[in-house]
Amino acid sequence: MIFILVLLSGLRVNAFSQGRKDSLQNDFNLLRNKLQHDYPSLYRYTSKATMTALFDSCYATLQDTTSKLAFFKTLKFLVSQIRDGHLSCSPSRELRQYLAAQKAYFPFRVRFIGNKAYIYKGADSSLSPGTEILTINNTPINQIKNTLFQYIVADGHIETKKNYILGNYFYIYYFLAFGGNTHFDISYKTANGSVSTQSMDAVLESALPPIEDDSKENNLLNLSITPDRIALLTIQTFDKATLEEAGLNFEDFLRTSFTTIKDQQIKKLVIDLRGNGGGRDLYGSLLYSYLSSSKFHYYKSLTTATSQLPFDQFKRGSTSFNDLNADLLTKNAAGTYQLKPAAHNNLQEMSPAVNNYTGQVWFLINGLSFSVTAEFCAIARSNKRGKFIGEETGGAYEGNTSGVQMDIVLPASQISVSYGTIQYNGAVRPVTPTGRGIIPDYRVLPTIDDLLNKRHIQLERTLELVRSGK
Repeated sequence: MIFILVLLSGLRVNAFSQGRKDSLQNDFNLLRNKLQHDYPSLYRYTSKATMTALFDSCYATLQDTTSKLAFFKTLKFLVSQIRDGHLSCSPSRELRQYLAAQKAYFPFRVRFIGNKAYIYKGADSSLSPGTEILTINNTPINQIKNTLFQYIVADGHIETKKNYILGNYFYIYYFLAFGGNTHFDISYKTANGSVSTQSMDAVLESALPPIEDDSKENNLLNLSITPDRIALLTIQTFDKATLEEAGLNFEDFLRTSFTTIKDQQIKKLVIDLRGNGGGRDLYGSLLYSYLSSSKFHYYKSLTTATSQLPFDQFKRGSTSFNDLNADLLTKNAAGTYQLKPAAHNNLQEMSPAVNNYTGQVWFLINGLSFSVTAEFCAIARSNKRGKFIGEETGGAYEGNTSGVQMDIVLPASQISVSYGTIQYNGAVRPVTPTGRGIIPDYRVLPTIDDLLNKRHIQLERTLELVRSGK
């Protein structure tokens, strides 16, 4: 389950080539039928009545004058209302080329912290980094953010992940939602607290500074021990291919790390999972086996909407599934299918690892802690294994919908939609409200100055809390 960042949102109806009404309707109905029959989580966070009304209202907007851009906007809005961070809706190659050629973009990368937005880096130095944005073209920044949020996929009702996505891709979301602009009137707060306005020209995408990930360190996997004997375990990905490409073996890393922790009699452990978008789900359960002192369950259930799955893509080795086939599915009363325990090791009772750690644990998380990472954190939270510090995870506490992804390319528009085939339900205690991530015990947000000066305030605050015994 790998986190795939979706960059594009919605478009106004007055751009790009026209699409025939019947062709777009056929595309729409194809997608609707696929989601209703093959996607297992259509009503997980949005009721059937609401989704039916949404399908009908979106369909009613399709006319002979509907552009392919407008159709793309409609689909992005529709997909985002399903509230599944693994869903994606991508434009055609033709549409991508059109977007790349546009000179209509907001000239800054921004950072959203809480309810405020700040200039991070720009195409020029006309507004200094750290400047707080109040309005753009006379629209308050919170109103803009709420509009853009409607086109960004995320699990349940989680907003932290959306804030991170907007941080680097605000320019494209703004263009797609509000249309092209030759210039932007920006109201901002100066360093002394006064309010001023400046008009800025739109820029090409290529004029923007490179994307940065504020939470990433140099090492994908790392164990360090502080002079006062706090172990810091950094895990930036659970993705097997990424780790192998870097010459790393996850099983070996955990084995040697926890052997070191035991040999040195470490009693305090911090696990840094910021920016970890997921990967191989067996790695999440393996990590938890090093923290558990007794047998445990990891998944409550895995379900699918259909028995007609691409079984050749569920092979052992290339996935975490045990050569999934129709004999490993059981139809239930709801008409869906449940995977038998033999289909996936995470459905079976699991035992603690050799050299398991029984001391105190603190988990450092943020809005990019997603998919497998959120599954692992949910199990740790449910079993009260430690304290969480940072920001709400980008993945939902109850589980997600992923596994092998299915891709649909809509014939007329060439828009592609990808969805997971398996609904994952963690073996966690119920909480309310649903549709939220793992909420930290200690919420720690960096300031814009922290980000600009590369201060690791979340890690620093975590070590302070560990040393204080909280």
